[in-house]
Amino acid sequence: MGRDANKWLATTNPHSRPATGIPPCGTLKVGSNGRSLLPSTREAIETIIRAVPGFRPRWEAFSIKWANEETPWFLAMGDLASYVVESYERGDLAEFRDLFSAVETGLLSGDESLKELLAIGLFEDLQNVASHHTCGPSVFSQWLGERSLAVWDQVDAGMQRVAAWSASQAPQWWQFWRRRRTFDAGAALPAVENPELRRIVEQMFRKPNR
Repeated sequence: MGRDANKWLATTNPHSRPATGIPPCGTLKVGSNGRSLLPSTREAIETIIRAVPGFRPRWEAFSIKWANEETPWFLAMGDLASYVVESYERGDLAEFRDLFSAVETGLLSGDESLKELLAIGLFEDLQNVASHHTCGPSVFSQWLGERSLAVWDQVDAGMQRVAAWSASQAPQWWQFWRRRRTFDAGAALPAVENPELRRIVEQMFRKPNR
């Protein structure tokens, strides 16, 4: 897997679509070369990373992997989202207050690129990943500040609208004779043995409420 898996995610990432009602990430300045980030944005991201010391080794490995290429910031936030869910399931909650406090500060800033990255990159992926685990997304609400909770609910509502729209679409005439192909992440994940691939699938696809 390794970089090939990450590149696959970068090209198929649903974050490239404005699914949640938040501006499409085509307008996101941090979606391109990390070297072009405003110093204040990079500092805010580093503040968030410093709030979770246990994530630092994964973050450093990620930085080395992409050292000579454009930094895929949404993938970085996806890795952080996976780390948060894994930490919760281990009962390691000590970092959460500082992490979500730093996120709240970022969302209250005037940095629109940072706010979009946190909303679509971190919160959407965190909700997606948690939907595949017994904890579920709602357990993280207790650490969210006022602004974070509003953005969290906005992201969730947007994804619910997308799911409802998708479910309401009637098959086109050609789909009556050609089998309609859909991907059920919940059904596929039990067969996924590679940990990195599993994390990618969890980040990209939300398990539907049944």
